[in-house]
Amino acid sequence: MAGINVTPLAFESLGVRSMCTLVRTKDVTVLLDAGVALGPRFRLMPHPREFRARDEARKRIEEAADRAKVVTISHYHHDHHTPNFLDPVWLGSSPESFERIYKGKIILAKDSRRKINTAQRRRGWMFRQAAEKSAEKFEAADEKSFEFGRTKLMFPAPVPHGEGKSELGWVLPCIVEKAREKMFFAPDVQGPVVEETVDLILKEKPDLLVMGGPPTYLQGYRISDEFFRTATRNMEKLLSSIPKVVIDHHLLRDEGWNKFLEPVRKSAQKAGHALLTASELLDQTPEPLECKRQSLYENEKPSKEFLEWAKLPDEKRTDTPPPLVS
Repeated sequence: MAGINVTPLAFESLGVRSMCTLVRTKDVTVLLDAGVALGPRFRLMPHPREFRARDEARKRIEEAADRAKVVTISHYHHDHHTPNFLDPVWLGSSPESFERIYKGKIILAKDSRRKINTAQRRRGWMFRQAAEKSAEKFEAADEKSFEFGRTKLMFPAPVPHGEGKSELGWVLPCIVEKAREKMFFAPDVQGPVVEETVDLILKEKPDLLVMGGPPTYLQGYRISDEFFRTATRNMEKLLSSIPKVVIDHHLLRDEGWNKFLEPVRKSAQKAGHALLTASELLDQTPEPLECKRQSLYENEKPSKEFLEWAKLPDEKRTDTPPPLVS
């Protein structure tokens, strides 16, 4: 897009759990969902390559925050915002990282008092208490619009995090509009699988859609096959109408993500549209790491020191960063 520059900073296709994206126009620089995390998988701690990818992603996010005026929060999962406490294991977070990302910023965030589940309500309240002390402004952005010069940031009503009755709650989409161009950021819609979310996206007619795909790594465990059939149909519908769509996040925690997208890719090709991962938007080959954790342990065996650290009890491990060989 000529008027809106979009740069993915941290996604599963870049090796970490996140959807952090930097959006720039001539009027304003916006940092969307400034968080990054690793997750448990296969009863193995993240591989050293995952920890390095997380540290590199956090560095990119902090450097991008230096240039941003606005930071948004779609919901209060830790891969979508940075808390103000120290976590050397899963998040790589610290009070210093929190300050660098949010100090002096305009924070436009999901309302922590409505359309939110219990865990996120607590996290959201704690985050706001800390952020209001150093931010230029903190505002619940649900169903509001903000103008920065000729750039408009629009936040529709929150949409479900996955299924409509999901215990995971709701997420706040963000639309960036500049000079008749429009980018739609739809994190964690998991497909989407809710028709109202599909209708909302199609109504806005974005030039670029960045969204979270379905969590196929949970198929047969917690989510029905019908969920994924619905997600596929809806992705095909969106790709038939929107010129460029980035699908990433939960989907790329499954090694079969590329095959799963085959029917969606055919719909895009038929319409002359582009289906990409976040890394491909950067002209980089996708390199998801979490789904490859078992093979990483087999093919790139960690050091003795790392393996000893990984066996520590949780309470001891969380006090010490993982020993990584440079």
